[in-house]
Amino acid sequence: MGVMLLGWSQTSILEQKQEMDEVFNTRMNKINEDLLYENIWFASPAGIMTDNHVNVTVSNIGILGLNVTQIQITNVTGTNNTELNYPFTDGGIVTSQSMSFNVTYPWDSADELDFIIFTDRGNQFTSQEIVP
Repeated sequence: MGVMLLGWSQTSILEQKQEMDEVFNTRMNKINEDLLYENIWFASPAGIMTDNHVNVTVSNIGILGLNVTQIQITNVTGTNNTELNYPFTDGGIVTSQSMSFNVTYPWDSADELDFIIFTDRGNQFTSQEIVP
């Protein structure tokens, strides 16, 4: 009976150690993710684009690749508090690389916009811009 208890405790300890390792690695990966907003520019309708749109260029300055899953743009100007979410399925950015995201957004001159980029690991990266 003692051998069975010893075997059970060893299995239990190994399972707990593996679970702690997974939690630690997940949290470390989340900490090592870093994103830099390189440029945000606003474009009026032209060519095939029929509405105002925004182009957001970001760079992965972390030590791990990351996956952008959503961009949220919120107009925080006065009474026009518009919030739109743009999901992405192909937003992977490797280390030291950049990517641009182009989305349709009904901006007006002098609007103050909050940008939040969400990653697959649950991080959020924010920026704020005023439309020229």
